[in-house]
Parts: sequence; C-alpha cells; structure tokens
Amino acid sequence: MSVKMTELGDFISLTLNDLPDNHFEVNWTNQDYEFTRIYQNERMVVDGGNQIERKIMFDNSGHARYRYNYDTDEPSVEDLMSTIKVSWTRLGTYYGWDDLEIRRNMNNSKRIVDLMKERRVNGSWALADLIENRGWLTPTNATDTLYPYGVPYYLNHMTSGSSTDGFVGQTITYQDGTTGTVCANIDASTNVKWRNYAALYTEINNAFIKKVRKAFWETKFKAPINLSDPSQAERSAQKRMYCDIDTACELMDFADAKADNHSGKEVLGGLTVDDSGLVLVNRIPVQPIAQLEGVTDPESGIATAPIYCIDFSYFTPFVHEGYWMIESEPITDRTQHTTFTVFLDGAHQNLCTNRKKVGFVMHKSH
Repeated sequence: MSVKMTELGDFISLTLNDLPDNHFEVNWTNQDYEFTRIYQNERMVVDGGNQIERKIMFDNSGHARYRYNYDTDEPSVEDLMSTIKVSWTRLGTYYGWDDLEIRRNMNNSKRIVDLMKERRVNGSWALADLIENRGWLTPTNATDTLYPYGVPYYLNHMTSGSSTDGFVGQTITYQDGTTGTVCANIDASTNVKWRNYAALYTEINNAFIKKVRKAFWETKFKAPINLSDPSQAERSAQKRMYCDIDTACELMDFADAKADNHSGKEVLGGLTVDDSGLVLVNRIPVQPIAQLEGVTDPESGIATAPIYCIDFSYFTPFVHEGYWMIESEPITDRTQHTTFTVFLDGAHQNLCTNRKKVGFVMHKSH
C-alpha cells in the first residue's frame, strides 16, 4: 500500500522531534561559535513590537549651585531624556528531502535518522555561521536594516588620523566603506557621552598593559552615594575579551615572559594552557575569534588587529519572544511537489544601553 504525502510529512515531523543521538563528524567552520552560544544560552527575550527601545539621560539640568542668603531662583524643567532605538532583524535557514529519499529509507530506522539529522545539521550549521559572522560586523551602510548591529557598530575604532585615547569612538565604519555617527538613533558627533572608549596600540608590551588598565578604570562608573542608581543592566553578565588568534598567542607569550617561577624542567615555560581561557587579562578570559583574523578597516583597508572588551550587562543580544528558532512543519510546493522543506526562522538584534560602560576597543592605527 502506498504512503500518502501527508503521511510522509507527519513522519518527517515526528522523526525530527525525536532524533536519537546518532553521531557523525562535522568539519566546523570556526573553532568556537561565541555569538551562537550567547544567543542560545544567554539571550534576553522581550515582547514583540517593531523595535527595541530604551531611555537614557546624558546630562543634568545644571540647577545645583552654592548660594547666599535670600538668593532667588527661577525654576525650569527640561526634557533630558533620549531614546535608544534598534529594529528587529530576521533570519532563517531550511533543509529538505525528496519524497523518494524518505520512502527508500523509512523502514530502516538508522538510515532515516541519519538522513534527517544530516540535513538538519547542514541547515543549522549555515545559520550558526551566519550569526557568528554578522556578530563581528557592522551593517552594510547607515540605512541597512537587513543585518544586526555587530560589535563594531557599538565599539567604534578611533577616527582615522586620531591618536589620543579616550571616549573618542564615535564613527561607525560600515561594510561598504561609508561612515556615520548616528548609533541606535543617537548622534555621537553631537552627544559626547554616547561615545565608546578606544585606544591605539602597536604591540603587546608593558605600554599595552598600561593602556588596558587605564581603559578598565575609565569605563567603570558608579552612581553618587547619595542617589539610588535608576539604571539597571539588562542582565547580570560577565565581561569578556576577544581578539584574533595571533594576538591571543602574543598575550600568552607576554604573560609567560612575566612568569619568574620557571624551573629547569619547564622547557616551554610555566604558562598553563586550557580550553576554558587561554590567557587572562585583569582576570578576564581572552577568547580568540576566527572572524577577527586579518580584519581590516572597511574605509582604509588597513589591518587593525582589534581587541574588544565587552561587558555583556550593557551589550545585550535580544531574541523576539515566540519567534526564535521556530521550526516549521514540512511544506511541499506545486512547483516542486515531491520535495518536503522545513524552515527554521527567528528575529533578533543586539542592543547597547550605555556606550561608556559597555567596554572598550584597542586597535592598531589605520
């Protein structure tokens, strides 16, 4: 007796929902998938809507003053609030099977499971690569709403030609080489407090360590003791540092050179290497990122070897509530009636609520 197409669709759905742990090797593109891990394990989930919004106050009214007896006041009220706005971005992948593939294998549980798992892994792998790649990039240009706001969108390099470290990160360099200063609806060229900390370095040495220490101090802010801080981080999260593999190795070499407790048996030095954190800077693990290998400034084309320190309390990956990694039912189409396709869809975005506290970027001159 023949099996109907609707029955094949139900069979695919049931099998995908209960795949056993069959194993096969995959040559993954990256050594690690940091953004995929964050989106799966540490994401924030919010209600729907057209965009994500947060309020921020950059300045006070300046009403405070010392006064003489019987001085007069002229009270006034100012609107001091600005709005951070970021739009949702959508993404998706798919995987499919021809009905004859299913019919040939449906009576052999191992072969059908391998077939199902192989196609799902293939589609999901492509999605993981996409999320990871775009997490370390700016959008195409200032009007691009297709791609999410990656790390360089919020942690801007110093303006080309500048050499003074500090809260000078204000120019977003987009992937097409154009630039802009409006970040998440707020213009950093006119609002100096909507700029990130950036610093130049030439090599990993004592001068570099001093710059790192200063950057940590500069980006650490506390509310006055007489005020309850009205701000609240989106979540409690740790800081992490990211760079390319060569820079991470240089940091390890520098740390090893600083270790004075070498014994005669330690031919390769006393630095401990493990998979959890190759080297620590200010007790923060430095994670090598494949997408930062050989990265160049889109405007100048010069390699910058950036090192990002990110406080994920203020850099928050959001996924749309009820619309993240939604797997569709198997679908057929009249132009390809023998093929079943399953779609995997979602909506997400990255939000920075405080560019002075979110961390810093150190990079080579461009």
